[in-house]
Amino acid sequence: MDIPALGELESAVLDFLWEHGTSEAKDVHKALGARREITLSTIQSTLERLYRKRLLMREKVSHAYRYATVLTRSEFRARAMAEAAGDLKQADSNGVLAAFVDLVARSDKNALDELARIVERAQEERRPSKGGRSS
Repeated sequence: MDIPALGELESAVLDFLWEHGTSEAKDVHKALGARREITLSTIQSTLERLYRKRLLMREKVSHAYRYATVLTRSEFRARAMAEAAGDLKQADSNGVLAAFVDLVARSDKNALDELARIVERAQEERRPSKGGRSS
């Protein structure tokens, strides 16, 4: 699934749904629409756009749709990062991986250690097992 470009309101709606779970347009409007001075219709249109972009699923309950995200926030971010990086085989040559590591290192003092643990686990999973089967 490609991650489509999102507007600021679309991003805010996704954030709301990730935080609050399945919701109707009225719930989203109550949380986002009033302070932004936008109408319920605008929120409904935004939910419809996100549904058409395949980022939301919906179910009709009585007269209204209930919307939920298709991806978790982590899945969404991972896919967006992968798309932004492009083909990871080329990422090292254009500095994307180095820039990512630098960003992680600056974000939090423990984040770089956690990244190192994740990389180590991934490397271990790819190594052939030492006690392989014998015929």
